[in-house]
Amino acid sequence: MEVVGTGVTGSLTRAATYLQQLSQAASNVDDALTYLGEALASARLALEKRLHGYDSFDTLAFLRFAAGPWDFSEMRESQSQVENSQAAQDVIALTLLGMGLPRQPLTGENSGQPNPGKALGLAADIVRAAQTRAVLQGQRVDQPLGTLAGEFKGYELSVRGRQYESIAKELNTELLGDPTVATVMVNTLGFTLDAIRAVREASVALLNERFFGARDRVGDVAQSGVDIEDIDADAFRRDMNLMVNECRLFGAVSAIEAAGRAGIEESTAKAVLEYFSTSRPAGSEANPVIRFAQGERVVPWGCIADDGEYLILNGFLGEDELRRNIERGIAAAAAGKRRSAGKVWSKYDGRRAEYSESKAAAALSKLLAGVEPHWKGQKYAGPVSIDQTASLGKDADRTGVPTRDFESDLLFVVDGIALCVEVKAGSVTEKARGGNAKRLASDLQKTLKEGNEQADRLTNLIRTNQGVWSVGGEWIDLASVREIHSIIVMLDDMGPLSLSMNELAHKGIIDTDEVPWIVSLHDLIVISRTIDHSAQFLEYLRRRRGRKLATMVNGVDELDMFMWFVNGGMYFEPDPRDVAAQLPIDRPIKASDMRRYEEQSRVRLGTLTDPLDAWFYSRDGLSEVQAPKPTRQEEPWVEQYLAASESAKSPGWLRFGADLVGLSESAQRDIGKKLEEQCHQARGGDIERSVTTHGTTSAGPWLLTAAAVPEGVSIDHLPGYIDAKQYQTRSSRSMLLLYETDGSLRGSRYRGEPQRRTADRDAALEVTPLRGLAATFNNKVPPSARRSTRQLRGKRGKKNRRRR
Repeated sequence: MEVVGTGVTGSLTRAATYLQQLSQAASNVDDALTYLGEALASARLALEKRLHGYDSFDTLAFLRFAAGPWDFSEMRESQSQVENSQAAQDVIALTLLGMGLPRQPLTGENSGQPNPGKALGLAADIVRAAQTRAVLQGQRVDQPLGTLAGEFKGYELSVRGRQYESIAKELNTELLGDPTVATVMVNTLGFTLDAIRAVREASVALLNERFFGARDRVGDVAQSGVDIEDIDADAFRRDMNLMVNECRLFGAVSAIEAAGRAGIEESTAKAVLEYFSTSRPAGSEANPVIRFAQGERVVPWGCIADDGEYLILNGFLGEDELRRNIERGIAAAAAGKRRSAGKVWSKYDGRRAEYSESKAAAALSKLLAGVEPHWKGQKYAGPVSIDQTASLGKDADRTGVPTRDFESDLLFVVDGIALCVEVKAGSVTEKARGGNAKRLASDLQKTLKEGNEQADRLTNLIRTNQGVWSVGGEWIDLASVREIHSIIVMLDDMGPLSLSMNELAHKGIIDTDEVPWIVSLHDLIVISRTIDHSAQFLEYLRRRRGRKLATMVNGVDELDMFMWFVNGGMYFEPDPRDVAAQLPIDRPIKASDMRRYEEQSRVRLGTLTDPLDAWFYSRDGLSEVQAPKPTRQEEPWVEQYLAASESAKSPGWLRFGADLVGLSESAQRDIGKKLEEQCHQARGGDIERSVTTHGTTSAGPWLLTAAAVPEGVSIDHLPGYIDAKQYQTRSSRSMLLLYETDGSLRGSRYRGEPQRRTADRDAALEVTPLRGLAATFNNKVPPSARRSTRQLRGKRGKKNRRRR
């Protein structure tokens, strides 16, 4: 097992210690589950004892400030622990609700507070035990997705704040702020997105003014140097009491206070606060902590209501949870047909789907340097049986071929690349997130399985027939496509599900030969705003869809995977048999190469997003530290080609650019050094100087010739030479790069398809003065794409984005 990412060793050590203690207390899984149940009960009782005698609102307001974090510039997700997580704070709030939400009268006297460190430690014990039990229970479930359901439940128990605030806010503004959706919200819930944000900003402003106002007044007195007799003792005592004792005085708001500060109607503010609040549970209800440990989340969740006041919790009306919370209310209203809302869900669902497709298209267009989709929502004729795919070719006799009308959400066609994209706006249900394996399978059947089948159907038609028939009988020519990728974009965060392709394949959710890239809309947007070149995105996509990666990597976050790529990793040795198949000469496969391929370590992917977090927090104004954007470093000559070709959209700019990005650091440097030498030798000469290299990839073999051409020298012979060399090496594509003798890129010539083999061409090749194949392939092919880990430049200030 290879560990990748900062903080992984520490987290694995803590996990190993915990599991060792568990194994010492229990000899089998049944005993372990019993032990964990007892540990949960014991920790809950101990936490209740520690919280006994304190006012719930005072305790939670004090804890919110004591636990923070408030300084985003000093926080790193890689250093986060359960004890300082929002999940642990949630457990304390649930414990107080389970105790009946005890309240004490205001007296103005010193009532003290429970030790926050001790309380959070016990809450963390509950979270850890619940997580571990969820995983073990999942392994015992006699369902195909039982294990994955347990892991997903454990993820849901501990992870909060899954999205960057600016992107979550953008998504909410564009979807929930849409006039159609706003009308739906008003009719079903009684408020709009603007009202939610107004209440949040007003409530947080009141909290900050009260707390920091008291702090500043106390600080001013302490620094003033006045005699104690001249201090307003009552005012000083009130401020100290507000900060450390009766913290409800700053931590809770009323509807009228929030409305007055926000400038909205009191009834609207009350509707918002009531919708997002939890109140004292009825005596017959199960204990909230027990329900939490069983995978039931209290939703919506943001504040606790009691006697006309609303105590603000950490994550109060957070943007990243708003959409799902709103959807629960709309769905409930539609199900109950309240306020004539019987058709309201279908109206919202339709707008949600339209928006998701539009936003995914925009993000992918940005990743492809502004290229627009070839189509959106295209209906086409597809075979009922996949075995009859070839019967729907342009010149095939389609008579008698059973077909159905299918729809493709998005298709991008650019530089010989086709991206078949399906967008799924449906949410994973609460039951699935709570560990119900049957419901998880049902949800994934409707989303991932359906989306993958849709993308795979179109992929096969394009690959087999170089086009498709529209439902109106028009042939849509796609003969330019040489490489195809399928992508499934999910509006919902999928957590570990998107990185569990091997498990999903084994259980039949992904039942195609190739695996799609499954990505949330949030993460797709993040990647689109981070990556520097489209060719880097294509190379990421090539590697991300690799079956070897799907079987070898364990992790929970797509952005950790992305940052692994940015840092120069995310590479596995190719199968030597696949490499040999792409070479035009017979080369024996070395036992050492096969052994190296077969013995590659599995990867445990930890947190790699600290630099990405720091950059987004500085962009969003949440950190005063100006952090640089994470960048994948390429050698100067590669960077020069990527920038120039992408700007001009010259042939090969995307596909061959990805080939160059896929080279190892040493291979890029070696080619660059040889190119520099050829430029030097060409100065003042009368012939061009060139370097030629060949590589193999998952997308086929390629050939590159980089030639330095002195001024006035004819290059008319070079295209013929490159074509002959491509034919000789059986490369699927070739690129000729022309350079001035000073090293500046002058032009390029690209052939993006393999050349047809003929006897006449074979005979002509025999007399062509080319370097022999044995000499051409005397080096290891392909150059290893593994790079040394790069430390990103710049000071990093971080805050854990998902608050585990």
